[in-house]
Amino acid sequence: MQQIASTATSRTDRVPPARRLRRVTAGLCLIGFPALLIPQAITDPTDSSTFQDAAAGHPDALLASGLLLLGSALLTFPAIGGILHQARDRGALLADIGAVFAALGALGHAVLSMIYLLMRSTAGGDPAAMLAFEERFDADDALTAVGLVLLVSFGVGIALLAWAAWRSGIVGLWGPALITAVVVAHNVLPENLPALVSVVAIGVITAVFGWIGVRTIGLSDDEWEARPARATVAVRG
Repeated sequence: MQQIASTATSRTDRVPPARRLRRVTAGLCLIGFPALLIPQAITDPTDSSTFQDAAAGHPDALLASGLLLLGSALLTFPAIGGILHQARDRGALLADIGAVFAALGALGHAVLSMIYLLMRSTAGGDPAAMLAFEERFDADDALTAVGLVLLVSFGVGIALLAWAAWRSGIVGLWGPALITAVVVAHNVLPENLPALVSVVAIGVITAVFGWIGVRTIGLSDDEWEARPARATVAVRG
């Protein structure tokens, strides 16, 4: 038994640098993916105007908003991996399901960012043609349905991931409770709310996942590599 414990200790002492880098990267992405959505919500010119008006009057803001959305989407995937890694035992099922939905949501954000860049390229064109293109774009039921599923999936995914983080002991009950409240409110409240409301909501999401990210970065190598369920079995044996 002592030999087994000694072997396990020597293995944890030789944690490869790549695994340490993976932990830090996951923690930074947990902080970064919602944080980028705050300036995105502030700069987004489509909240108060059509794509045509935004492209013609605020092309730089449309570009910045699209790039921030794309950056957030890219950071979401390592963030998902960070929670999956820590919720390998308790909360594993919630993490698995949440990962699927969050990944779909990230894809939705990436697609939306490309739409922003596409619409920006119409600036300077014939106003009537631009308006006709946007109307046809908005009238495509299939595109609307797929886009809605992807964007709704983001809220479902981050809520499930927050609950998985709670189950695995990464964050207190306040974390998933706040995320769930924000997601439910976003889907229930009308869309024409002041932009400040969206910024505050995203700020709450950033606070929760930022806390998870800080906790993840602060873990020791042993804590990052440990599997609580197996450790318990070893002690009992």
